Amino acid sequence: MSIAGDLARIIPLQRRKTRLIDRHRYARDASFYRLIPQAVVQVENELEVIKLLEYARTQGIPLVFRAAGTSLSGQAITDGILVEAVQHWRHHHISVNADVISLQPGIIGARANQLLAPWGRKIGPDPASINAAMIGGMVANNASGMCCGVKDNSYHTLASIRAVLPNGYILDTGLPGADTRLAREFPELHAGLLELRDRIRADEKLSARIRDKYSRKNTLGYSLNALLDFEEPAEIMAHLLVGSEGTLGFISEVRFRTLPDEPCKSTALLFFEDIRAATETVIPLRDLGAQALELMDRAALRSVQDEPGMPPELLKLPEDAAALLCEFQAGENDELATIVERASHALQDARILFPPRFTVEQQSRDLYWKIRKGLLPSVGAVRQSGTTVIIEDICFRLEHLADATLDLQELFRRHHYDDAIIFGHAKDGNLHFVISQAFSDAEGGEQYSRFMDDVVRMTVGKYDGALKAEHGTGRNMAPFLETEWGPAAVQIMKELKDLLDPHHILNPGVIINPDPGIHLQNIKPTPSIEAVADRCIECGFCETWCPSNELSMSPRRRIATWREIQMLEAGDFSERETARSLIRDYAFESVDTCAVDGLCALGCPVKIDTGDLTRHFRKERHGLLGLKIAAWTVRHFATVVTLVRAGLNLATPLVRLLGSRWITRMSRGIYRMSGRRIPAWHPYMPRGGRKRPVTKPGANAERRVVYFVACLNRGMDDIPGENWELSTVDALVAVLHAAGIEALFPAQLNDLCCGTPYSSKGYDEAFVQMAVKTVQVLWEASEEGTIPILVDTSPCTYRMKHYDEQLEGELLEKWQELEILDIIEYLHDRVIPELDLQPVPGTAVLHPTCSSIKMGLEDKMLSIARQCAESAEYPDETGCCGFAGDRGFLVPELTSSATMVEAQAVSALHAKAGHFSTSRTCEMGMSEATAQSYSTLIQLVYAALSKDI
Repeated sequence: MSIAGDLARIIPLQRRKTRLIDRHRYARDASFYRLIPQAVVQVENELEVIKLLEYARTQGIPLVFRAAGTSLSGQAITDGILVEAVQHWRHHHISVNADVISLQPGIIGARANQLLAPWGRKIGPDPASINAAMIGGMVANNASGMCCGVKDNSYHTLASIRAVLPNGYILDTGLPGADTRLAREFPELHAGLLELRDRIRADEKLSARIRDKYSRKNTLGYSLNALLDFEEPAEIMAHLLVGSEGTLGFISEVRFRTLPDEPCKSTALLFFEDIRAATETVIPLRDLGAQALELMDRAALRSVQDEPGMPPELLKLPEDAAALLCEFQAGENDELATIVERASHALQDARILFPPRFTVEQQSRDLYWKIRKGLLPSVGAVRQSGTTVIIEDICFRLEHLADATLDLQELFRRHHYDDAIIFGHAKDGNLHFVISQAFSDAEGGEQYSRFMDDVVRMTVGKYDGALKAEHGTGRNMAPFLETEWGPAAVQIMKELKDLLDPHHILNPGVIINPDPGIHLQNIKPTPSIEAVADRCIECGFCETWCPSNELSMSPRRRIATWREIQMLEAGDFSERETARSLIRDYAFESVDTCAVDGLCALGCPVKIDTGDLTRHFRKERHGLLGLKIAAWTVRHFATVVTLVRAGLNLATPLVRLLGSRWITRMSRGIYRMSGRRIPAWHPYMPRGGRKRPVTKPGANAERRVVYFVACLNRGMDDIPGENWELSTVDALVAVLHAAGIEALFPAQLNDLCCGTPYSSKGYDEAFVQMAVKTVQVLWEASEEGTIPILVDTSPCTYRMKHYDEQLEGELLEKWQELEILDIIEYLHDRVIPELDLQPVPGTAVLHPTCSSIKMGLEDKMLSIARQCAESAEYPDETGCCGFAGDRGFLVPELTSSATMVEAQAVSALHAKAGHFSTSRTCEMGMSEATAQSYSTLIQLVYAALSKDI
């Protein structure tokens, strides 16, 4: 029987992925390695994990666990079975006083801190990838980060752990008597750990070596310090799992001791004459309590100095300059001020280029951290097409940090890495270096091999440093394990692996690997692809933003799979056949299910909007007929809106007669039978829009606004469950009237559209034509830009605010004169202050559209709602609803998948005041997901408006 048939007895079909496209889209992680799995499975519980472990043992098939796949050293790929533990592994529990938090592996690190925020607490590890990395990977790699150092990393903040060991035994050190139970039920492991513990303790030289190594950051090999730090085998085993990179078991739950999240923070970006001058201040600032001391060399600073908003000092730095980002934290402002004063005094004699300026101002602090966190993508953004970005991290004693940094820079010059940069956690002696490497020919591999050999000689041979500080051993450093640790320690590690996993089923080749050239094998190909996505470094930071991530593909997988296709198309006959098979499935899995919402660019370090790639593919699909229809609709858009309105009004009585549930079920059946060609009826389909209201001046109106009514609000009215007094347009006009604002409607409004329907489908020419027409009409309606333009639907606002990407010449100049305002910002800044409001009883629950998030309007939306209702809030987790204009009709499963998590959060809220957003289609999608009718925000404002005016 095939592996697919075998797995069918363990994992249900919907969580078992064995198609070529599934295997290829999971062939890559954030590292520069690639392996194609035989199958990908999504486990739901520990029993399934146990069955998979048994199957892997009997069949001799490697098994690798994966959460976010943001690991940088090849730990989350395999040519065996890839086991994803994300969707069904998001439970958490916080203790009464929030001193301990229990987390499953699929929870994002930043989400854990979000959950702890109300208590003023946080988890210890704080990797730069915390907004994407998940707990499973963070613990498996012993994540640390910029502030946590050694004492607050995953290992040292671990309270207890629950894990499935390779033989199926479930270890839970949070249960009373865990060690006694281990001795009784798994005596071989219990005795084996005691033997290894005692052997290490009897070897004074090895014990001293281990203690010294772990006094600093070090993640190379297994956490041998556990055999010295703990007495009981159960606790030893718990801490050996930390940093084991999935080679010793499956971590199903971890319990962290939490830390206080100090509310007061002061940050400075300090510039020094050279590396040595910068490192001379590290120990004094550390001793004063600096939480972060981030070192950046001149090359790193040069890579970001031309970005918008950067400090002008960056352009004035000499060639050998360096910088430290220094941050102090405290519980009280007075305490913080005292610390900063001492730090400023300590810097008086430093060889510093500019006077130190510590700031508590959030915008400036954010800028400094943006510089530090933007260093990795800065190299990715400028790397030559076809090359791979490689990041490694090494660690030194602080007294060696300056010399080691200078030596590393010399290695860059010797091996011709001209774009290489260095940054790192200077407080811990931890350096990260980033290079771009071509592996397209043998010379590239040889160049990298020579360079790595020199890095190892310098780090270990010259300075006795650590080859891995916080990224895990992985494949890249596995060949050098014995070089750093010596044979005695490595022998202990090998025996530990044999004790837990005698068949070497779990993540073979990672950590323990006899092949001295493993770091040069299975290198990820990076063929050049379309320019809009070619800069992708496949880090995975985009995935948490993507509405299709759990249905089909994430932005990273879209790009990675397209690279796979391009590579295979250039191969032999068999590879080209594989490429054709991938292309057939790629059409739906990637192109059709992409919401093109652009949120991925917010998470992407190099700001790639993968929707641009999708639009490119959709454009290539268009035939002559489709282009002609698009052009016709631009010329007759009012007719299109009229037809939509009429169709909805005709359908409403039929739906009432037959029942919405029956119509929806029948429609979805037709949708499936048609191969997704016939759009599905939506259960919250609105009635047709009403006639546009007549312009009326506001009460004593001294202000005017051009009201651009989105085509959604012109063609659609209320959805099932809504019972508002006025339509969206009427309600907004009434609110403006109450604020003394006169609403002006463009003369040709019914024939206008923001252009989003054309842009999202790749009808570029039609989009430009509509943008041109819209700008011309708005130019006249606004009296040549003297009257602001109000747009009542956030996606439309966003599109219109970015017309500069399509327009040129005189039309671009006219557009630049227009003041285009979204409904949220206009209400918040110019309308609400003029109104007499009586808050609606209860809580208003909000859903931010993707566009309002990209425009940074979430806080203003919340402020509006809190002035119009007794209380208002966003659900704990929000995201793109996946409706994306028409995806809710054409790919309803996208919306269903995208809204699942937010819908669960909404169900925990009692929204007596209602549910609100700022786009009719988003409101439809959220209504279906939650069975609560979502309305436009203006209805809440109108409901709160004092009628005694």
